Amino acid sequence: MTTDRPATAGDATNGTPRPTIDLAIAAGATPETMSSLPRAVALRDVSVYYGSFRAVKDVSFDIPKQRITAFIGPSGCGKSTLLRSINRMNDLIPTARVEGHMLYHDEDLYADYVDPVEVRRRIGMVFQTLMNSTMKSTRSLRRLAYSSASARFGSPVP
Repeated sequence: MTTDRPATAGDATNGTPRPTIDLAIAAGATPETMSSLPRAVALRDVSVYYGSFRAVKDVSFDIPKQRITAFIGPSGCGKSTLLRSINRMNDLIPTARVEGHMLYHDEDLYADYVDPVEVRRRIGMVFQTLMNSTMKSTRSLRRLAYSSASARFGSPVP
């Protein structure tokens, strides 16, 4: 992963900087090892606006091919906005605009000849889930797995 500067969320209205987006790519990965991998997506100086409000400011980084990448940060820091921009879903919002360069396999995602529908077919996006719901679902699945294992093997699986 190459990061020219930290990924930052938009301008705060009260003068206080908003939280940043952290990029989690692989356990134990270093910027040197990540930058040596072929990239699928490259962002260079990307800013995303809704009208005059800058929701994402000057983000630059690479997402390597065949790697799971997560954007991690608090609510409101620009994670979903950035993902929607990569996926060209913000095209559906009349006041939204993107500045900078977004490349997918070295093709400009926002070039005039690029079909946004085709971009959405090729680039998947996973929407966030509320943590509380996720934890409840995980606990339910764990209980189901333990009860299933107990029924099959006579004792819970550790």
